[in-house]
Amino acid sequence: MSVPTLAGVRPKMISTDRISTRVLFTGPKDGVPVLFLHGNASSATWWEENMLALPAGFRGIAPDQRGFGDADPATK
Repeated sequence: MSVPTLAGVRPKMISTDRISTRVLFTGPKDGVPVLFLHGNASSATWWEENMLALPAGFRGIAPDQRGFGDADPATK
């Protein structure tokens, strides 16, 4: 995980048979999930401040989409 994150944001690499990607998490593991998806030429890092601003009881989840951030390249 080469992209640094803000304090309170937990990065995790998640791998499947098709892709490996970094996913950022905030809030409690049993919180209400809120999915943040970045646009073109960006990464999950774009959402960190918003994720940290979620009210108590919510869990922020932001994946790096293929080809961006710490995800596998688009042509794997």
